[in-house]
Parts: sequence; C-alpha cells; structure tokens
Amino acid sequence: MESTIQLFGHLVDNLPPLLPDDLVYLIRKELKNIQLEPVILSALEQKMIQIGYEIWPWSQAFSEFLHLVEEQVGESFLLAHLSTNLQNKYQEYKQFGMHWREIHAGRSANYFDQEERLELCRALVETRQAIYEFAVREVVGMKKENYLNKVEEFKQVLQSIKSNLDRLRDLAQMQNHHPMLSKEIMSKVEAFEHGLCLLAPEFSPEEVDKAHEFFIGRQQELNRLRGIHETIEVDFYSE
Repeated sequence: MESTIQLFGHLVDNLPPLLPDDLVYLIRKELKNIQLEPVILSALEQKMIQIGYEIWPWSQAFSEFLHLVEEQVGESFLLAHLSTNLQNKYQEYKQFGMHWREIHAGRSANYFDQEERLELCRALVETRQAIYEFAVREVVGMKKENYLNKVEEFKQVLQSIKSNLDRLRDLAQMQNHHPMLSKEIMSKVEAFEHGLCLLAPEFSPEEVDKAHEFFIGRQQELNRLRGIHETIEVDFYSE
C-alpha cells in the first residue's frame, strides 16, 4: 500500500505541463485525502487509473516534445556540464561512432575511468533536468499550439484504446467454456490500465489493438482442443 501511495505521489509531482487547473486541483486533492485517510489497495489503484485516463494524452504529448528536445540539444547540454578535459575525451569517444545516448546505457563504461564516470553521472543527471526544464519552457511558450494539437491527437488515440479495452472485456465475458482465458484477458486489461498511471510498464496503442486478435486466436485454439466447433451458417438463397 505504502509503495502505491508513493507512486501516486510521484505521478502527482510529475504532472505534464498545461494540464487544466481544475483537474490538477482535483488530482492533488485526491492524493491529500488518501494520505490523510488511506483506502484499500484496490480503491487506490482505481483512483490512479481514473487519473491515468485523464492525464495520458498530456503525458504522451509532453513525452514526444521531451524526446525531440533531447535529440536537438541534449548533447550540447551534456557538454556544458562537463569539464574541458572530459569534453575533449568525449569528442574522442564520438570518433568511434558512439552517440551520447549510449552513455545512458552504460556502454561507455570501459572507455572512461572511474573518476570520469562519476563526473559523467553527475552531468547526466544535471542534463536530464536541464532538458526537462527547457522542454517545459518550449511547450508553455513558443511551442504551445503544437503541444496542444498533439494532446488532441493523443485524446483520439485514447478513445481507440478505450474501445479496444471494451472489446477485450466483452470477449472475456463470452468465455463460458474457458474461465481461465477470461481471467487472462481481464488480467491483460488491468495491465494496460495500470500502464496509464505508473502501476505497470507503459504500452503502445498497437499492443492494445493487437491484443483482441491474439485472444481470439487463443479462444479458437482452446475450442479446437475441447472439440468445440463454431457453427457455420450457410445462406442457400444467396447467389
């Protein structure tokens, strides 16, 4: 329970820019109420899912802008946080065809000595913060219109996600002969919804779209194994 409340707090502390003030107020109020009077875990998770649905389009839109800013200015921001000696060694490092992003993945560990790696770690933390702050300034300033348009695009994507999740729920309810499959489908729906609000790994809309087809295939395979065959209707009056 405590870890879930902490995740809720992290979610609230990292709300995307320009989220409507009334929604921000309600979200912060929910967190405060839970901190003062904790609820059962399932109720807490449901509140987080509801909030996840509200903020997902904004979070996805900001994530895109953040990634774009990182691509455009990330390296220059990193260099600004390095000493002159390490800047020079980094330029040598690049001559091997390496990208600054690979430092995040630790692939440069053998190229830099321990002291240099410590400096790089500090610089990466400072760079991430600088990139985030720059991206926020962009989306509340000159890129505001582009950002809000992207939010609207993701709202449409979210509608498609909701429709696909409803299809999965309907499919689960149809599994009279396969109760375990029904549980598996609902578990997947729960995982997708948890992915909206930090309770599970993020997912792509394509994953949700393909899930229905996957479980239809699982149902057909189980029917075959049980000897259950779907009735094929033949229209003898059609040409």
